[in-house]
Parts: sequence; structure tokens; C-alpha cells
Amino acid sequence: MKQNSLSRFTRVLVILTSVLVLKVTGMILAEYRFYFPPDFNSNFLRGREGYFFDSYQWPFWLHILSGPLSLILGLLLVSSRFRLRFPKWHQRLGRIQAMNVLFFVAPSGFWMAFYAAAGPLAGLSFGLLSLLTATTMAMGWRRAVQRRFADHRRWMLRNFTLLWSAVVLRLIGGFATWMEFGPDWLNLLATWVCWVLPVLFLEAQLRIRTLKRVAHSLPAADGMVRLNASQL
Repeated sequence: MKQNSLSRFTRVLVILTSVLVLKVTGMILAEYRFYFPPDFNSNFLRGREGYFFDSYQWPFWLHILSGPLSLILGLLLVSSRFRLRFPKWHQRLGRIQAMNVLFFVAPSGFWMAFYAAAGPLAGLSFGLLSLLTATTMAMGWRRAVQRRFADHRRWMLRNFTLLWSAVVLRLIGGFATWMEFGPDWLNLLATWVCWVLPVLFLEAQLRIRTLKRVAHSLPAADGMVRLNASQL
């Protein structure tokens, strides 16, 4: 009964996550009308006119085009059902995702971090986020090449959690707008909360799973010890 309840909870959580990712991706795509051509009265581009056409525009274009793709691909690639049903497509899309994140999403995000609207501490958060996103992707790719697929899946879950920070950031902003609560410090706090808390939650879940596997394996191991002792 407990296993069935856990399975249903996991299924609902996956569905909610998928809906949120798709909704936020749609919101990002809807904002393209403010970016082509750039509208400096829009929320994100306001105040950026002075440096936009210098060194900011190309990382910006790369990020807004590659970011939604990484969310959609990540959603497919972390799905066990998709991986088991379409293993070849999982491999092909995984290669595309790796190239997209390593060469477009992470580098463009790192460059944009230097221009964070919430200040240097927010820029530090986005810079670390970009570096960790690239690192987890590289580690996941390496584990796949080594055919260490359990480790590969863990690294890719970490990577998708970091990519998912864009969704969490939007949720925080939307909730603050709905509550009519928008002090200056909230924008800075949101840049850290959007990825630090999800990563801590994921690491706790991975740790719990590891401990459960160890606990389940102990009785069998104890039985083998007793069996070997009786044979002496």
C-alpha cells in the first residue's frame, strides 16, 4: 500500500513538474515579441540599452534561444519511461542536449551574469549556476561514455535541477507579483533560492535512496556471513 501511494505521489509530482516546465517555456517564448527587435521598455531589457549592442546582445540571443530547448529536452531525457521505450532517441537527444548546454546555455548565462540587474551578488549566483550547469553536464556525459549509467542518471538529475532554476525563478517572481510584495532584496534572494534549495532537496533525496539501498542489502549480506561461518 505504501509503495502504491509513493508511486502515485511520484507520478503526480512528475506531471506537475512537466506542466510547470511547459508553462514557463511557453511564457519565455511569448516574451520573444519584446526581444525581436529589442524593446527596452520591457521588464527584462529595461535599463540595458546602454550596453546591449556592445557585448551583451549575442550572449542574450544565444541564451533565450537555447534555454527553452534545454528545458524541453531535459524534461524528456530525465523520463525513465522515455529512456526505456526509445533508447536510441534518448542517446541522440542526449548528445544534442549536451552540446546545447555546454556550448550555448552555460557560456551565455555566465557572460550575462556580469550584467545581472540585481547586482554583483546576483551575478555571482548566476555565474556559479552556469559553471555548475556545465560541470554536471560534463560529468553526466563522461559517466555515459564510461557506461556507468546509474551515476549518469544522478548527474543528469542534478543538471536538470539546475536548468529548472529558470522555472523556480519565474514562480517566485509570479508569486511575489500576485502577493504585491516586491522589496529590492527579494530579487537578490530569488537568484540564490531558485537553484540552491532545489539542489539541496535533490541531494537529500539521492542520499535517502542510497541509504535505503544499503539498508535493503544488509540482511542478505548478514545471511551470507552466517552461511560462510557455518561452512567453516
